[in-house]
Amino acid sequence: MKALSIAAILLVCGAGRATPQDTPGPEPSAKAENPAESGDALAGETPAEATLLGLVSVALIDGTTLTGRIVSESDDHITILTPAGLSATLPRSSIVSLTPVRGRLVAGVYQRHDPNYSRLMFAPTGRPLRQGDGYLSDYYVFFPGVSYGVTGRLSVTAGLSIFPGASLDQQILTLAPRYGLYVDDELAVSVGTLYMTVPGEGSVGIAFAVGSMGPPDKCLTVGIGMGYGKESGHPVNWADHPIILVGGNVRLSNSVALVSENWFITGEGLGLDQQPLAIAVRFFGERLAVDVGAIIIGEVMKEGFPIPWLSFVYHFGG
Repeated sequence: MKALSIAAILLVCGAGRATPQDTPGPEPSAKAENPAESGDALAGETPAEATLLGLVSVALIDGTTLTGRIVSESDDHITILTPAGLSATLPRSSIVSLTPVRGRLVAGVYQRHDPNYSRLMFAPTGRPLRQGDGYLSDYYVFFPGVSYGVTGRLSVTAGLSIFPGASLDQQILTLAPRYGLYVDDELAVSVGTLYMTVPGEGSVGIAFAVGSMGPPDKCLTVGIGMGYGKESGHPVNWADHPIILVGGNVRLSNSVALVSENWFITGEGLGLDQQPLAIAVRFFGERLAVDVGAIIIGEVMKEGFPIPWLSFVYHFGG
């Protein structure tokens, strides 16, 4: 069972793709959905954790980009109001693109959402993908995947390794459905499972339940999972003891967050120096997020260096 538990924990990165950190939060209220209906929407009175819809990013031919709410428009011009209260009337001929954005106001300052809001480093947070949201992910180059919010509560991830020189039946296939809901502004929970094929061996995975508590900018995530494995011609074999997840995230700036993810394998007599602990810095824009960090296992550190971590996520939809 020790080997099964460790295998499940190391392979749970596939489950993480079915799930960052800062999130769009619970379903937005009518006020948040229609900021144009309230003159106070850009004055910081929108609920702090609500998705602030109605904002647009306007790119101009001189390279300038403005973010704000359209307050009036004509055939030749549009007028936007920025979160700082600046009103700008722009000729349409000067506009290269006009793109809706999601974010929120903090003390009257626009703050973008983390596009990787449904994951820590590779494990899920409690916050599910919204309907129509999705992302392309890649871990260590060889593990690409795609995730999609089928509904506001159900999301599905699929991945296939791309090891050079290996045939299709020698690649690792992952499938990870997840069901979750936002309980309120600061609590979301999810349950799901990871299924992963192991070429020539059978399959392994983990069934999990996870919850995230706190605002998107400073959130604690805890979870529990049970590893399982199956060899060809044999029934499913479950681990004897659960695996505990403790992690979280803290936003450092409008484009940087610190993410931590720590797994504790119980019932196997492992000391703290044998448990996988991880930390990463997340750099993110409107749609792209990059995690750079390390997986720290004390026993491994005695022999050398921590295990490096690198992942990319490109968000689409929304």
